[in-house]
Amino acid sequence: MLIKAQDDEPSVQQPAADDDTPPPPKKYYVLSPRVSVTVPHPMSNKSFKKCFVGIYEFSGGLNFYLYKGLFIGGTYKNGLLKITENKIADYNASMFINNAAVKIGTDAYIGDKNRVIFSAAVSGGKNWTHYGGLVAKEPREIPTSYTCTYFEPEINLFFLIESNFGIGVTVSYSIFNHTFDPYELALNDWTQFSKTNTGSTQYLSFGFGFYYSLLQKGRVKKPRY
Repeated sequence: MLIKAQDDEPSVQQPAADDDTPPPPKKYYVLSPRVSVTVPHPMSNKSFKKCFVGIYEFSGGLNFYLYKGLFIGGTYKNGLLKITENKIADYNASMFINNAAVKIGTDAYIGDKNRVIFSAAVSGGKNWTHYGGLVAKEPREIPTSYTCTYFEPEINLFFLIESNFGIGVTVSYSIFNHTFDPYELALNDWTQFSKTNTGSTQYLSFGFGFYYSLLQKGRVKKPRY
């Protein structure tokens, strides 16, 4: 009787996938343009909250890095809030906001992969506000603009697509050195207010931010052969 022997081929063991790939190095740059698109939400002053709703806020700026994540910079912001039908019936007015400020803050990598940047900053500068569409039931002089100083802390969380480019979320809180008074603007002609509900103009903004950086600092030069 013939018995056919079966040769057992030795199994080739595949190398395990390398899950210990080192994260990309932290990189710091000289310049960092920033852009954000947010929506303001009136806060604190109940009369301001009763009248206005935020439409948009656009911010652009340029940061200069001092040491690693520490930076200073400048920023400009343009925004619009409106009185709509659901706020005051049969009334439509606008509040145009322009801000210019200096900024100081810091960027910090978070997580093990160096793919997320947490940014925190404070800005201080000047505000120019203009009202459009304010109307009184009886002829009277209504102020249509003012200027004041303002202060704004903000935080951002950027998710890096490239080492110098990322998209994320941004939150800021603007505090203006100006009292919002509906009686001064003749808004009490159209709805009722309490005189105890006046106070400084403040709003919370949140939306999307974009991070970009130029001119890497401490770049390692390739050796020449």
